[in-house]
Order: sequence, then structure tokens, then C-alpha cells
Amino acid sequence: MPILFNTLRRTSFYWLTSLFLLLSLPALADEIAPQDTLENSIVKIYVTSKSQNSYSPWNADSFASSGSGFIIADNRILTNAHVVADHIFVEIQRDGTPKRYQAKVEFVSHEMDIAVLKVKDETFFAKSKPLALGELPDIHQEIMVHGFPIGGDTLSTTRGIVSRIEYMPYVHSGLSYQSIQIDAAINPGNSGGPAIINGKVAGMVMQKSGESAENIGYIIPTVMINRFLADIADGKYDSFPAFSMETQNLLSPSLKQKYQLKEDQSGVLISKVCANTAAEKVLKENDVITHIDGKKIDDDGTTALTARKTINFRHYLDLHQVGDTLNLDIVRDGKPQQIKLPLDKAVENTYTYDKEPRYVIYGGFVFVATEAYDGCQTREDYDERKDKEKKDDVSVTQVLAASGNLGFHDLPSLSVEKINGERFNTFEEFYQRLRATTDPFVILEDYAGYEVAIDRQLADSEHTEILEQYSIHKDRSKEVSGWDQTLAQRSQ
Repeated sequence: MPILFNTLRRTSFYWLTSLFLLLSLPALADEIAPQDTLENSIVKIYVTSKSQNSYSPWNADSFASSGSGFIIADNRILTNAHVVADHIFVEIQRDGTPKRYQAKVEFVSHEMDIAVLKVKDETFFAKSKPLALGELPDIHQEIMVHGFPIGGDTLSTTRGIVSRIEYMPYVHSGLSYQSIQIDAAINPGNSGGPAIINGKVAGMVMQKSGESAENIGYIIPTVMINRFLADIADGKYDSFPAFSMETQNLLSPSLKQKYQLKEDQSGVLISKVCANTAAEKVLKENDVITHIDGKKIDDDGTTALTARKTINFRHYLDLHQVGDTLNLDIVRDGKPQQIKLPLDKAVENTYTYDKEPRYVIYGGFVFVATEAYDGCQTREDYDERKDKEKKDDVSVTQVLAASGNLGFHDLPSLSVEKINGERFNTFEEFYQRLRATTDPFVILEDYAGYEVAIDRQLADSEHTEILEQYSIHKDRSKEVSGWDQTLAQRSQ
């Protein structure tokens, strides 16, 4: 009897266990499916890029690199701008499959280190689902970082926690924005991969700590990703609106007293308002900004991010698009005022990513142009400038030694202010004067008055020989060649 009872009990147990497993299969499938979706929606990015420099702008070396990315809505792939900077050819590969798909860079923000890719063959997306963008995580939340770091070809996952949310420089641009610090391991190749919390993207891997600290990395939060996606929704990238002023913190009680702030008032002091901007029309030096979009600014320049966390007040400017209006509360001469500041100007940058060098070689002198950067100037300083309309700076980056440039072979980089005694505003204007002069010498001057003399006849006669001696196949950039065609048409 006991034996029969035990047999029946075991049979019942096995039957109930089997029934439980059968009923649990859909639930187990639901748990497994998100991981399958994740693996199909994270990609490896292969990039062939070119490397150029202003010292020898006619040379362009190519190199191969890789990074990570992930699929979002509308069959787009997000990655870092630094992964695809100066790209020539881009390919996408899914984990576990050998086939690579050609892609193109659709939009890029070098400021935020974000790029959007499109795959030419949309069958690539057949087995994938877009990853959803989540909210700003809490400190100490567990986070999973996915990507394709160097050292292997398959998808890698590391675990960590969110340790900080702060306003700090992004390495690719040097500009500061909100970022999330995590303690998960990040290595070369991880860049552009998603950081996941509860099945949603909390941010995109950006960079590892430059310090000696182990396993410290940074991700771009989704609030900045969403800001980028909103910017490109109209089919073009406008960048960030310029905050056309300079400010200082008001931690000094004496300074607060000087600018007539009450005990319950705090903010930042405007030390300079940039000329020729919308800010110049509504703000003045020595105004104190107390609130930005209704959020109180503390004396250290921070404002509330969450109930327990603060962030640099400029974060709330960063969330605006060019063309928006920024609401500021200020104190001027002890009296509170409300200001509406039009954000009608994009921030200026000096990036050389994804651009061909603009150059011309003449007489062995290598002339390279860069966009002029004005910076923030007061009205007084701007009015005193002699080169208000200047768009391009032109420099001599090296001298290719020849008999026609004796005495200047060791010339360091020279910023050219004048050619034959005249200033110029653009590289095209500089080049036209270089070509059009009939004087026996081309005279260059820098901002200190240092002079360089080029024997025009000797420079013309030695030109081909110099190019052959230094194995230079192009003596000017494509843009300059276009100007030659225009000049030729005008002379006909």
C-alpha cells in the first residue's frame, strides 16, 4: 500500500510539473523575446575614414575602424558622430550574420556626438524592432551596456550602475552638455551602443573616463538624443541656439549686495553681452539672471534637474531649438523684470570634421583657409575692429623649400592679414588677388607686420618642378579649382 501511494504521488507530481511548464511557456517566451529583439536591434558599424591635415592638405590617408549602433524608429540607426567622422564608406552588420549592408550618414551633430544612419537595403530591418527611448534614470539604478568592443566580433554586454548625472564636456566637441556617468566597462568599439534600463534605452555610449579610474564611462542621455531628433525632424540640422553673453557665479555676498539682490534672490551676473545679437537688444551688462524658463538659478549657476539633483542652468537653454524664445527673469538696478530672448542664432563652431581642406600652393608656400571665429565681443570692441566682415582666416602652414623662397624655409605657421597691403575677407578674395596681381612681388603681412616676399616670376617658373619634387598631385583644393573656372569665364 505505501509503495502504491508513493507511485501515485510521484506520478501526480510529474504530471503537475509538466502542466505547469506547458502553461509557463508563453511567459518564458515573453521573457526571452526582448533579448532576441535586443540582439537583432544592435549593430556593428564598419567605417573607412580619411585622415587629412593642414600641414600637407593634399594628402589623405585612409584607415578602418568600427563602432556600435542601435535601431530606432523609422528604420534609422543611431551612433556617435565620432564613429563616422570623416567617413568614406560605412557598413552595418548584425550580430551572428556575416553579411554587411552599406549605409549612409543622414544627419550628424558633432556638438552632441550623435549621428543618424540610413541603410540602403531596407530588408536589413526585416528581423529587427526599433528600441524605445526611456527617461532619465535615477542614481544607483542598474544599467546594461551593449556593443561591439574590440577584442571580438560578437555582441558584448556589461553591467553597471548609474553613478552621476552632470553637466560636462563631450570629448568629441569639447562642448558641455548633460551626461550620465556609469561604472560599466566601456572600451573602444563600444561607442554608439545603447545603455539599457528596464528594456528601454537610457542613453548612448559616448566615452570612457580620461582619468586613471577603472570602469568609468559616460553615456549621452535620451533627453539630448530626443532634442537632436526634434532638430532634424524638418530635414536639416540647425545646431544649438547661441547664448550670446558671458556670465559669472554670484557666490560672493559682497557682489550680491553690490547688485542689489535681496536675501531670497540668487542667480548669475551677466559680465558681457555679445555685439550684433538678439541679446544685445534686451539685456545689459550687470543684469542678474535669476530664473530660466521659470526655474530658479542658484548662486553657483545651477538649477533643479530633479527633486534632489541640480544641473548647470545652461542645460535648459540646450533643450531649446534655434528659433525658440527663452524666458528669463532678471534683476536690473535692483528691480525685477521678465525678458523674452529670441534664440535666432546658431552657435558657431570651428569643426573640421567631414570637410575637405581648402588650400592652394604658390611659390612653395602652402596657404590653408579656415573659417574665422569671432567669439563674444562687446559693442565697444566690435566697433573698433577693422575686419568686421572677415569670414576666412588664411595661414601659411609650411614652406616647400625651393630657390624662390630662400630665407623662409624655417618659417613657422604664419597668419596672413594682408596681401600686397590690402586686407581680405574671404579665401576666394585672397586667391583672386594672388592670381590677379601684376606686381613683381607678392607681399604677405601678418598681424604683427612681419613680411614675406614672393618673387612672382620665379614662383611661376618653378611651380611644376616644386610639385614634382614633393610628389604633390594637386596644388589646390576642389573649391579653388572652381574659382579658376569662374575667372577664366570672366576673362573671355
